[in-house]
Amino acid sequence: MNRTGLTEMVRCALGGTATTMAASLSIEAVLRAMRDGLWEDGSVKLAGFGSFTLKQSPARRVLNPRTAAECIVPARRVLRFKASPQHRYTD
Repeated sequence: MNRTGLTEMVRCALGGTATTMAASLSIEAVLRAMRDGLWEDGSVKLAGFGSFTLKQSPARRVLNPRTAAECIVPARRVLRFKASPQHRYTD
């Protein structure tokens, strides 16, 4: 699903009375709030859905498989998601 599909689902969930623009602005507001929460607190927890966290990935050395040259991948922050137990798939 992409943003267009999500916008259409939100518009329909609002009873079809909302415009596509209103649904799009609602989605944008939620995503902006989540982004700001991640930058400020490092995590966003949505009860019944899951939690998003920012983890620090350390710098590391890797080998280029084609040339066998050693490169250094710089440290970075990585977004992680953990689904709530209600949404976890077990086989």
